Parts: sequence; C-alpha cells; structure tokens
Amino acid sequence: MKHLSLDALRAFITVYDEQSFTQAADRLSRSQPAISLQIKRLEEQLGSALLLRQGSQLKLTGAGLDLYQGGQLLLQQHDQLIAKFERQPLAGQVRLGIPSEFATALLPRILGQFSTSYPQITLEVTSALSRDLRLGASRGSFDVILTVAEQAPEHAVLVKEDALVWVAGRPDNAVSEPLPLVLASEGCVYRRRTLAALKAAHHPYRITYTNNDLTGIRSALHSGLGVTVLARSSVPNDLYELKNSDLELPALGNINIFLERHGHSQNTAADHLQDYLRDYFYRST
Repeated sequence: MKHLSLDALRAFITVYDEQSFTQAADRLSRSQPAISLQIKRLEEQLGSALLLRQGSQLKLTGAGLDLYQGGQLLLQQHDQLIAKFERQPLAGQVRLGIPSEFATALLPRILGQFSTSYPQITLEVTSALSRDLRLGASRGSFDVILTVAEQAPEHAVLVKEDALVWVAGRPDNAVSEPLPLVLASEGCVYRRRTLAALKAAHHPYRITYTNNDLTGIRSALHSGLGVTVLARSSVPNDLYELKNSDLELPALGNINIFLERHGHSQNTAADHLQDYLRDYFYRST
C-alpha cells in the first residue's frame, strides 16, 4: 500500500499556491532543491505528472488537480487534529478588511491556512476599496486592514512594493483602439494611476465596464470586454499579464501594500493575524 508523505503533499500544495518553488521553499523553511525533490518523488510514487509550466505560470494536470483538492482536505484535518492538542490554543475574533483582489489571492491560501491552524479564531472578512477600508477602520469597524496606497497612511506598516501590470482574460488578447478598460469606480488607486498614465501617454481609451469586486472584473475580462490593471502579486491564475513593450501600453510604476492595526489593543488574535500576514508578504518579496 502506498503512503503519501504529508511533508511532500504540503510542498506540492504550497508550490502551486505560491506559483513558485523558491517562495514555497521560503515559506516552508526548506531549500528549493529539497522542495523540487519532494514533488519529483511524489510524481514518481503516483506515476503521474502533477504540475506543468505554461509561460510564467504553474498549472495543475488532471492528476495534480485531484491531488490538490484531496490534499487540501487531508492537511486541513491533520492541522485541526494537531491544534486540538495545543495547551493554550489562540482564540478570539478578528475583523479583517481587505481589497477584493487580495482577498481572491489570500483567502483560499494564507487565510485558509490561518483558520485551519487556529480554528478557535473567528475571522470576519470584508472586501472593499482601500479608501473605504480606511474609513471603516477610523470608525472602529476593523481590527486589521490590508490596503494599497501611493503614500503611507498613518500608523501603517509597509509590507510590499508591488508592480502594477496590465491584465487580460486571455494571453493572446488583441488590444483595440481606443483601449477598452475594465476598472473599479472612482476612488480606486488602480483606476487613478491607469487613467493618469494613459492621459500622459496620449493613449486613447474608453471605460467599458465598472465593478469594485474582482469577481465581476474577472468575468468581464473573460468575456473580452477589455483589460484592467492589478498589482502583480494579486493577479489570479486564470488571468494573464500583458507585456507593455509588445502592446505599447504605458508603464504604470509600483504600488505600496500596507497593513494597519486598529481596534482593541488587547486583541491578541488580531496581533497574531497581522504578524501572519506581514510574514507572508515579507517572504514573497
């Protein structure tokens, strides 16, 4: 009977989640060759390829998808069992505010793992524009918020400087003129930077679709309604970064990602979540 190594399974899932062998190695405190060897042995044991590289992205094979889905459940049950035997399990409630594009990237991976590791912490997550998250935090609605901004908000911790990139629903997206844009509403820093760059380059554009949620934006991109702009680290696996040089689109520069701690100062669970998120972004830099 075959027995799967939980360490190898965790390595495989982490590599796909991070879309990087190097970042997975950092997150698991292993060397990159060790991670590669674990996945190679896992493929040999199962007799199937698990990962395929398409350009800069890692894709799951059919066998890889089956293992990924089943492996997530298996690791979740394992981590929950281990957590039951912790002498002083961390407990409490944390109100987290996060932009929708990072919620899409983080919730299934980092926050899912956090909840699995600390099942007695209740996460209440709200997605909104960074502007609205800061307003809510000032009114006491959040304990921790993740925001994007061009300048540092007061009491914020810079966790990552990320490139803004053009994104489409297909890798061979043909950009028409005027450039069709799928954007969030007024007040979004991505929208402001996009329009300013296009105006400065005298590049004609038209806004074809407006939605503040990444789910709606993804649907519009897959429907061919236009292109959008996202922070590179938040681009979902089913969307594609467009290269500016090939399409003569203006460069957009970088954006800063911040963590801000609000709410009750004695909320240990909130402090722990903030540290957890900060460490994740530091490792992915």
